[in-house]
Amino acid sequence: MIAEVPPKRRDGKSSFVKLVSYVTVRDDVEMSETLSPEKPFVRKPRSEAAIFNNLVEYATRNPLPGSVDVIATFPDGRQHLRCGDVITETNCFSLATAASEMNMVAMQNTRCKDPVYHVILSWPEAERPTPEQIFDCARHGMNRMGMEGHQYVCAIHDDTDNLHCHLSVNRVNPVSYKAASLYNDRLTLDRCCREMELKYGWQHVNGPYMVNSEGHIVRKRNFYKSAPAAARELEHFSDKESLFSYTVDNCREKLDSLFLQANYNWDDIHNILVSAGLELRQKGQGLAIYDLGDDAQCPVKASSIHPELTLDSQQELIGAFIPASVIREVNRDGKDVLLSTVNIGSQYDNRLHRRDNGARAERRNARAEARQDLIARYKSYKTSFVRPGISADEVRTRFRELSASYRIRKNNVRLNEGDPLLRKLMFRALEVEKMKDMAALRLQLRDERKALRERPDARPLSYRAWVEVQAMQHDAAAISQLRGWAYREKRKNRTATISNNFILYAPADDIKPSQIRGYDTHVNRDGAVVYSSGGKPVLLDRGLFIEVADAPAEKGKNLAMALHISGQKSGEKVEVRGDKSFVQGTMQYIPHFNASSGKTVPLTHPAQRSLAGYDAPKVQQSSPAQSMNTPGRHTPPKPR
Repeated sequence: MIAEVPPKRRDGKSSFVKLVSYVTVRDDVEMSETLSPEKPFVRKPRSEAAIFNNLVEYATRNPLPGSVDVIATFPDGRQHLRCGDVITETNCFSLATAASEMNMVAMQNTRCKDPVYHVILSWPEAERPTPEQIFDCARHGMNRMGMEGHQYVCAIHDDTDNLHCHLSVNRVNPVSYKAASLYNDRLTLDRCCREMELKYGWQHVNGPYMVNSEGHIVRKRNFYKSAPAAARELEHFSDKESLFSYTVDNCREKLDSLFLQANYNWDDIHNILVSAGLELRQKGQGLAIYDLGDDAQCPVKASSIHPELTLDSQQELIGAFIPASVIREVNRDGKDVLLSTVNIGSQYDNRLHRRDNGARAERRNARAEARQDLIARYKSYKTSFVRPGISADEVRTRFRELSASYRIRKNNVRLNEGDPLLRKLMFRALEVEKMKDMAALRLQLRDERKALRERPDARPLSYRAWVEVQAMQHDAAAISQLRGWAYREKRKNRTATISNNFILYAPADDIKPSQIRGYDTHVNRDGAVVYSSGGKPVLLDRGLFIEVADAPAEKGKNLAMALHISGQKSGEKVEVRGDKSFVQGTMQYIPHFNASSGKTVPLTHPAQRSLAGYDAPKVQQSSPAQSMNTPGRHTPPKPR
């Protein structure tokens, strides 16, 4: 069980309306839905009026407030509500007026600048607590935080891989009007999680507190510090690799081995960091790690990379701090170059994506450039977008045409009517008609402008909607972006699996969909490329792997197409996984496929290469087919 407190506004101007927005206004789309121009991605409005209107729609997953069913009521004012598939608990008068009730109570405390408090309680995939247990955990956390009796709304959501609930609480007490303190709230909530795990017998999740061998809850003393919040947010929302993660991956183990040695100096520490394109500098009373290639990059606290890499502890062991011997010069081409005593093997690049971690450097750079090009194309589209409307020249022309028509009518009266008094009366009548037609034209222009504003093409597409349009055109970078969003959101409503037999590739091995004769190709919202034959999906490319449907009637055609697509991948990793018969049949078919197609399937697993005839089999080696078909290998890995 995990308790997460989402970050709030720094200016202290959070509101219950915005909290309702966070809980109620989400881009709920069916990730397994096929991308289509008829169903573009539309973001819900964020206005306060729309937020209140969408309160019941999202929190209850039902747009009809009249369909709310009261499951149970309690003497203390709590009530359980069922709205569609969602169960909610609140102690407010109604779910639709909860935000207004909280605002009215919060206004009684003028000193509390931010009365909004929001907590997300989440359980591992294997845990399926009952609604009563979930609400009990929410109330227990409120009581430990000193918010017993405060107004709250707790809604259970089961639309992701992990069952979770959103707890929205008013910090201001409805009786005393005093605000509850949030001091060390994350630690308090984490201890509550361990307490509820012991109460209900759930598995223990890593956190600041742990349950020791005697069954007592104690504070965990981690040797390595967790990633800073800014680094975690960067990697989650932007899918970018942070400088912290890069430093940990490239330097932590080497520093750990160095500190175990008896004799080392500052140069040894600098050599490890400089070889990764980093520099250790003194900052204030401590040490910080900087990016050699970009001084504007925010540095990382050295002790967060390794707890022993502090100024005081290292100066006691190896003497006063000595800066790294790195020289910056400008070459003949006017470019900055770095000169050091060790070779710089790699450098941090803030364009690289965390989801691509594990891929080769060349492909990571190529994918980063493709993603940057995708963003640049969207900016160009947004800059050149012309909003449809009625120009001032067109409006002026229409008014002039109306005025000219009345001038012609007046001229006809002047020529045909001889009586001055009757002529003057007819002029006045025409003036009245002109005023009426002018007013009608203004109303007509207003209605036309309103109709233009309501058209789907009246405003530029959002980035997500535009990416979906590009993905429908089989743009590889757009499909990669869709897969990144699906991996981040971890929704359950992804494209359903079609087979347990698949071909595994390197991380984030995304390519442009292939146009295969006899197969219909379409892209879903989660980035899955579906190849259909006879109206049924037979191949499913998720980037990390391709699922191959079992269709004996096709006589190996689907497998041949899967091997053809494998040849277009990066080739860093190609392994066949699944049932024993599928693996053995694929290995027997690969030599025939290579001979007939003139290509070579880039298998990377040694045992499978031997079975396919690529390499000579090794003596006294266990059955490759058996080793590749262990019970734990049949389930495809999660899409990345």
